[in-house]
Amino acid sequence: MRILFVHPNYHSGGAEIAGSWPPAWVAYLSGSLKRAGFDDIHFVDAMTNDLSDEEIASEIRRISPDVIGVTSITPSIYAAERILEIARDEHPHAVRVLGGVHATFMYKQVLSEAPWVDVIVRGEGEEIVIELMRAIDEERWPEDRRKIKGIAFKDDNQIVATHAAATVKDLDAIEPDWDILEWNKYTYVPLGTRVAIPNFARGCPFTCSFCSQWKFWRDYRVRDPKKVVDEIEKLVVEHNVGFFILADEEPTINRKKFIEFCNELIARELPDKIKWGINTRVTDIMRDKDLLPLYREAGLVHVSLGTEAAAQLKLDQFNKETKVNDN
Repeated sequence: MRILFVHPNYHSGGAEIAGSWPPAWVAYLSGSLKRAGFDDIHFVDAMTNDLSDEEIASEIRRISPDVIGVTSITPSIYAAERILEIARDEHPHAVRVLGGVHATFMYKQVLSEAPWVDVIVRGEGEEIVIELMRAIDEERWPEDRRKIKGIAFKDDNQIVATHAAATVKDLDAIEPDWDILEWNKYTYVPLGTRVAIPNFARGCPFTCSFCSQWKFWRDYRVRDPKKVVDEIEKLVVEHNVGFFILADEEPTINRKKFIEFCNELIARELPDKIKWGINTRVTDIMRDKDLLPLYREAGLVHVSLGTEAAAQLKLDQFNKETKVNDN
């Protein structure tokens, strides 16, 4: 069975100032699917390559997939829906799958406004897509779709959401397929080097009112620091990556494991080959101010902090659990 993933062509101009970012979701889903026996997987990065609708249609015709999967954040939802509309017109027999944060929470709206979407994957997809692809491959789709946890679909005029799937408990069992990406096209501009976005942990114990991430990932799970460094070392050796940003909302939450991560990078002499960045909370930086020299020794050069507001009333309304003075 042939699977095609497409990253939608959406440009905000904001984050792109700093570089062209690799769509890590493709590597994580592809890695999980390949371990499950699905090895005919293709990827089209319409965003990085700035592909037009006509060019996307041409790629769909050329690859001729059995399944087409697309991701979506809120700003890219219409571009994602459009790709699957093109797929319907160009390759109507393929099953059209949509995932990502926006589709997870807004599946009723998406299925109403884009009826050509066959199925939505709700939440983190590594385990859900395996069950979905098995059903399609074994010709149990769509008959068995109500048996698959973590999806939503339209059955005649009824929108159906199956029971939520469990979160991925063993993150270290996921082996991302980094080979599927076009590494020569992903660059971190400030350092002029290739960039990657690996996972150190998933989820967040905080419940900021403006943030979807704690709802999407649900429970907080952190990986074995040595496994993460194994992955980073592989990115350096095999793909010549010189900078990475941890995809986590706050990788410093688990202070012990974050220190282990830094020490492992230093022990392998990786800071001479790769620098890195994080997003985190001001409270963690204040807590760890005496450890900042260690973090810098491990190669940390970029820290993005979410201060959110200059008034305590606003911070409290956001349920941020920080103080203006800390900001």
